[in-house]
Amino acid sequence: MENTNQLNSAIIQTMVRFDLFAFPLTSFEIWQFLDVLVSYEEVLKSLDYSLIEKKQGFYFLPNRSNLIITRQERYREAEAKIKLAQIRLKLISWLPNIKLICLANIIGPHNLKPETDLDLFIVTKTNRLWFVKFLATIILKITNLRPTAKNSTNKLCLSFLVDESALDLTICRLNNNDWYFTYWLSGLMPLYGDLQAYKDLITANSWLKQSLPNWQLSPYTPINNFKLKLKSTKAIRLLNSIEKLSHKLHELVMGQDLKNSQNKSTAVIITDHVLKLHTTDRRKDFFKLVEEKMANL
Repeated sequence: MENTNQLNSAIIQTMVRFDLFAFPLTSFEIWQFLDVLVSYEEVLKSLDYSLIEKKQGFYFLPNRSNLIITRQERYREAEAKIKLAQIRLKLISWLPNIKLICLANIIGPHNLKPETDLDLFIVTKTNRLWFVKFLATIILKITNLRPTAKNSTNKLCLSFLVDESALDLTICRLNNNDWYFTYWLSGLMPLYGDLQAYKDLITANSWLKQSLPNWQLSPYTPINNFKLKLKSTKAIRLLNSIEKLSHKLHELVMGQDLKNSQNKSTAVIITDHVLKLHTTDRRKDFFKLVEEKMANL
């Protein structure tokens, strides 16, 4: 990369973004999350930039060395949460028509707070989203694994599902510069399902590679375990009916806040093929904080 100032600016911007989530970066992570195409060697040379501090192999903004301890603590917490998620997901991973289950909302590898729930991103077969949501919700309700207002720690949150016909998640982005959603997608951790389904998801979102040209696929390989298969004509007809009924039932029991918010923004999207239920969307706040921090720097 010819423009050293441009690279330095891109590095600082990346570090400021992750600083919001208390996450110091390694040199390799900085390279992966840059929004400019550059060699790893060039990044290493630029990391001598005086504004950046380094300790124990981590890079961070001035006076933020305390984040190293935070990252190490969260790594241990995340490892425990991932193992717990794999165990608890056995309750629903066998359901027919599930193609992929990912652990989501991870901004920075293994960056999970101990008190958080386990946000899931699920891909289903075409026209089976509501059927899967219906059965999974019942199972998690019976087993007391759905998050509630009083207790959400380590509960399984079915807040984001799409079917195979809606793998392109462009409609979920605030704009072409939505770096938060870019990091969200890159941070998905595939736990159950087909590896090809994960690859198809990434391929369908070509903007991810454009936004993070140095980024690489998650090293995690999802567990492809047994699934109940329903292939008879009668079973398919029954599933079609249940799909429609499940959609209607969900609309009946859906909270008023979701009804008021649906399809009015990228936070709550409810269609036949996409179900995104994130009533709290802080992306604009994050964008503003980064702009202010960059201006101060």
